[in-house]
Amino acid sequence: MPVLEKTRMTSDSPALTRAAVTIPVKVGYGAGQLVEGVGSAAFSSFLFFFYVGLLGLPGSLVGAAAAISLAVDAVVDPLLGSWSDNIRSRFGRRVPFMVVGGPIVALAVGLIFSPPRGLGAWPLFAWLLSGSLLLRISTSVFNVPFSALGAEVSDDYAERSSVAAYRTVFSILGALAVLILGYGVFLAGSDGLRHIQGYAPMAWSAAALIALGAIVSVLAIHRFAARLPVASQSAVSLPRRLPRETLEMFRNPSFRVLFACTVFFYVGQGVAGALFQHMHLLVWGLTSAQIFQVLLTYFAGLMAATPFAPVLTRTIEKRTLLICGLIMLCLAQGGLSGLRALHLISLSGAAVVGPLCAGAFLAGLGVTVASVSIISMMADAADEHDFLFGARREGLYFAGLSFAGKTATGLGTLIAGIAVDLIGFPTNLATVGAAVKITPERLDALAWVAGPLVALISGTGLLILMLYRIDRRRHVQVSDALTARRMEAFADA
Repeated sequence: MPVLEKTRMTSDSPALTRAAVTIPVKVGYGAGQLVEGVGSAAFSSFLFFFYVGLLGLPGSLVGAAAAISLAVDAVVDPLLGSWSDNIRSRFGRRVPFMVVGGPIVALAVGLIFSPPRGLGAWPLFAWLLSGSLLLRISTSVFNVPFSALGAEVSDDYAERSSVAAYRTVFSILGALAVLILGYGVFLAGSDGLRHIQGYAPMAWSAAALIALGAIVSVLAIHRFAARLPVASQSAVSLPRRLPRETLEMFRNPSFRVLFACTVFFYVGQGVAGALFQHMHLLVWGLTSAQIFQVLLTYFAGLMAATPFAPVLTRTIEKRTLLICGLIMLCLAQGGLSGLRALHLISLSGAAVVGPLCAGAFLAGLGVTVASVSIISMMADAADEHDFLFGARREGLYFAGLSFAGKTATGLGTLIAGIAVDLIGFPTNLATVGAAVKITPERLDALAWVAGPLVALISGTGLLILMLYRIDRRRHVQVSDALTARRMEAFADA
């Protein structure tokens, strides 16, 4: 029988059960996803090309900055998760972190794309590393409690997918806004992505969106968060309890499966995201306007799937949907690039825009289905943890999910950086411009890395998912048992 002290409801708990989640609460809560969505989009879409292709920093150093910042984040995420699980305030235990973290994320995004002119390689590396550390840590301060709050607002199996869908919508809108600011406004001239002066104003505009999302989310959710049921605080200090809580978390097989799946998925996406500009500009020979067209089609796929993903979870198991999403993504990422690497197609420029758009739309569908599913599945795994071990760990669980995603993305960026250095791509595109010439062998090598290798890494998560065991019936059993336990604890309080 699990130990119950830590999940016993306190006598001053605002409510024993959760209130209904209204659409305004979902919308307001979802707006907080702009913090991570906008920041991640700016970082993953433009930073690698900006520092490697335009500023001349070696790709391995850009990858090293990402890896180091994420190694630090590996410590910060679980600390914040456990801390936010146990803090108390009149706004709930998560909101104070969101108030602090949001503005700092905005500042970090602006600074990363505004390095002083004339820096050498190592000072430039130091600037990038400092900005990356500030961005990663502040994103964790906001997003770990924010994600855990999403698991707490509802304990319904299907409703959680609806909450996740609202987050996904704002993630899509935030990333789309960044791309419009980039391709449609600040990098829309004749120089396109090579217009080095356009990156700083683009980044500060993105920073304003991040601050707006944080403010809206905090204002919309703080009253609702304050009324959520809470567990009693642990009397053990954070440094002493965190190792035990982390080991306890990894004792749950459902968490282990989701963690491992997330790692493989984001390693692949880290490689793909870092090499996106190089691939589309140099291998496929697209203009900035054509790249933007492909990206808009990708976002059309994201938006097309968003209304249906939470509905599908009412009749289809979440694991099945996640597997389907990963299959679509792997086919989209590995298919056309694989054919190019094998010399089975030789399309470029306007001729390849159509096939690239088709693949982008399929990838968008897959990403949305996978994202909604895995967020909802992690909330179910946190409930199972409470059932197995008698402790609420939403903060730590979503810290684990965040850590897996960010660490794997950093590893993917490091792999991409090393690959670019080994392949020998030029780093002076801002001055050489369209006159740059790259050997076919180097283009083939990039196509192999950015296509089939990415699909193989991401697809490994499919095999791991076969071990996931929480289905609808299991969740009902867990939910009923937890409700009975809360009623008993409340009666004894």
